[in-house]
Amino acid sequence: MAEVISRRRVITAALAGGAAMAIRPRPARAAAPPEWAGIVAAAKTEGKVVVNTFPGDGYKRALKAFTQAYPDIKLEHTGLHSQDFAPRILQERQSGLFTWDLATIPTSTALQVLRPAGVWDPVRPAIILPEAREDAAWDGGFERGFAVVKDRALSYGFTANRGGGVTVNTDLVREEIKGLTDLLNPRWKGKLLLPDVRVMGDTFWPMTSARLHLGDDIIKRLFVDQEPVLSRDTRQVVEFMVRGRFPIALGVNPLLLSQFQRQGLGKNLKLLHFPEMDTVNFGTTLWLVNKAPHPNAARVFVNWLLTKDAQVAWAREVETNSRRLGVEPGNPDFLPPKDAKLFQVDAEENLAEVVKTQDIAKAVMK
Repeated sequence: MAEVISRRRVITAALAGGAAMAIRPRPARAAAPPEWAGIVAAAKTEGKVVVNTFPGDGYKRALKAFTQAYPDIKLEHTGLHSQDFAPRILQERQSGLFTWDLATIPTSTALQVLRPAGVWDPVRPAIILPEAREDAAWDGGFERGFAVVKDRALSYGFTANRGGGVTVNTDLVREEIKGLTDLLNPRWKGKLLLPDVRVMGDTFWPMTSARLHLGDDIIKRLFVDQEPVLSRDTRQVVEFMVRGRFPIALGVNPLLLSQFQRQGLGKNLKLLHFPEMDTVNFGTTLWLVNKAPHPNAARVFVNWLLTKDAQVAWAREVETNSRRLGVEPGNPDFLPPKDAKLFQVDAEENLAEVVKTQDIAKAVMK
């Protein structure tokens, strides 16, 4: 099985190396291109931009920085998980409604569901500010952000995070758990909380890596034989773990968990990384919606998001790890380890393996 992994494109932790660097003095910003003033003026006339992200209060806090930078452009924000965003935008477009201008969602849903429906326009032509395009400002270079999709103009990945991970309640789990196969112990039968691997990227991404390491039968052994409780609600998974209803869970959203931990709840939850589930992903990839109702405001947002100031706010508030150099890691627990070679799970070239994971799960989970 190691040969299977070796044949796949891997990525080193150089993606995240610059994120931990000390902040250096900022050089003078290059002048904006001549067309920029006209784009901003047109965006102000449009009056707003509509953006979808994952759920979480951190996204709202991060996006306040856009309103501060461009007070004449109202920002409307929806926080729909990709599994909810996709059917909604498709249904609206079938009815001739066009609500959103941009979305930050993973490549799996974006490529499997939304690209065939013609939802996306290439984002590359919209990125014109020199600060956003500066090659030396990005870990792996500016072009690295286009690398995971075969159409290297379609979307942009501005974060780099370690994927996978199992969360344990240390009050309920006393023994050491060293790997995913430890969860197959009969004592955990009926006691595992797992996002539904058939539809939830929180699970089918790390389980793709696990399947390539451990064999296809790991899906049935974990999701059927162990009789776990399944959820399709990201917030529910976090709440159940915070309340102590389950000893072990996959796919605990770190941003939602931190909201509880700031209130003093869930401090007994510990994240474990298993080598067989380790991946790296861009996660929040930037997509430009086709037939956007506010195209100029969308371009302003795209360029703003890729500036250092915006990336600092995004990494801090969303608790993620930016590819932008000099930006402090927003979540060190999910920073790819130095010198590690990890499976780039959200690369389009690996999409077939992700789909296979989902198909195996659908076949064995009745």
